[in-house]
Amino acid sequence: MVELFRNPKVDWLSAKKFFIGVTIFLLLMGAIAVQFRGFNLGVDFTGGTLMTVRFKEQPSLDQIRSALSLSSAKIDTTKVTLQPVTSRPNELIIHSPQLENKSEAERRVDEDKRSIIGALQRLNPAGDIAAGKVNINAVDAAGIEQELRQVDPLKIRDQYFATEHPYRQVGDQIVNFRNGPNKGFIQDMSVLQTLPFDVKELPGFDQNAVKAVIQDRFYAGKIDLNLAGRSEIEEALGRIDPLGTGSGSDVYSKAAQAIADYRRNSSGVITDISLIQTQDVSAELLDKMKSHFTEGNFAVISADVVGAVVGQDLRNRAIYVTLAALAGMLVYIAFRFEWIYGVAAVLAVFHDIMITLGIFAVFQWEISLTVIAALLTLVGYSMNDTIVIFDRIRENVRLRRRDSLAQIANDSINQTLSRTVITAGLTFISVVAIVLFGGEVLRGFALALTIGIIIGTYSSIAVASPMMLWWEYVTGRNKGRGIAAEARARSTERTLAKA
Repeated sequence: MVELFRNPKVDWLSAKKFFIGVTIFLLLMGAIAVQFRGFNLGVDFTGGTLMTVRFKEQPSLDQIRSALSLSSAKIDTTKVTLQPVTSRPNELIIHSPQLENKSEAERRVDEDKRSIIGALQRLNPAGDIAAGKVNINAVDAAGIEQELRQVDPLKIRDQYFATEHPYRQVGDQIVNFRNGPNKGFIQDMSVLQTLPFDVKELPGFDQNAVKAVIQDRFYAGKIDLNLAGRSEIEEALGRIDPLGTGSGSDVYSKAAQAIADYRRNSSGVITDISLIQTQDVSAELLDKMKSHFTEGNFAVISADVVGAVVGQDLRNRAIYVTLAALAGMLVYIAFRFEWIYGVAAVLAVFHDIMITLGIFAVFQWEISLTVIAALLTLVGYSMNDTIVIFDRIRENVRLRRRDSLAQIANDSINQTLSRTVITAGLTFISVVAIVLFGGEVLRGFALALTIGIIIGTYSSIAVASPMMLWWEYVTGRNKGRGIAAEARARSTERTLAKA
């Protein structure tokens, strides 16, 4: 085995007062930060929306915040976090809490996501016309029903109907009108104001109220290729049929796939519709698409939506699973060694978690499920290091029955020092590489491990062993060993003096 240190003679236990001071300082610093600043909990625990948005050009945070503030959903921009991605200047992470005080049953899964996208549409060529609204040419009957249910102008959202819900019937009729007389594309929303809705099982159906909501919640515009998915593009091409080949032709399926591939290869954003001409997107098709399709200024790369109830449940589960891991390790070490060894090791690991969380609170780094995964990894990593030292102490206690436990513990730490430094050093290099090059998604995970490796190595040496020794001396279990060791030392001194 490679040894970095050959027979080190460091007196670790003589510096216990210094280590106690460092530990108390770090714990107090974290406690004060938690008290006055709190944790920056991610969307996994607080509920809300976490979106990664990529723009054609590097966005202005002021413009984005202004667009969000003007949203009809009344987004409180003071609670919205805009985090630029350092490795990708055109990319932005938007973290927003839940926008409205509604119960989980009343909310759509993607309601907040759609509200944020609608607000950002002010940055698109359509500008204020599209802001906060849904494109009537890019939505299906279910989408129209959802919008009507959200506003609920007739107060029938939760009523039961033997046939389809009236709002779904309205959606079906609008889609049939769009795909029929308008050849799959509505140029002006005013045409829907003259469309008679035939709704069954609802006497006194108020068409004017429904049409007012449709006028307010939808706009007629070109389909945004940066926001539409592959299937949506294929469906739109099939119903509009710009080449006149019929909706059953696979020409549109191949074209939609080619557009999706181009968008993926161009970092997720089509900057110019003229550039997507490929073997499957002919010049003729592209030319006829321009009257029905456009490219917006941004694309949503990823979006995570978590409800408040789910977030609270995840937060509780994260606490339970961490405590369960510590309890399981306590039982194992108590069975494998002695119970005081288990208590010392668990307290040392708990110390590592508290300090790591405290540092996250100091710097307001986001705590997400990946950070919890890192903390659980840290629990196992730090515990493993502590067990190695405890195992060496147990072996030396059997071999050196006449030596004091303090001397045995000190020597055991020195004997395992090379192994500790090599293991911690190699893992540290790996997680630092993830911090530097792993991207935003893995940054919290890597930061937690980076801090945890340093603190975990420190606690194995400066917290776990001294705590075990303290207890042994307090209970008197080691007094006999200590007195015998001192008597042998005095006898040796007298023998040397006579010689």
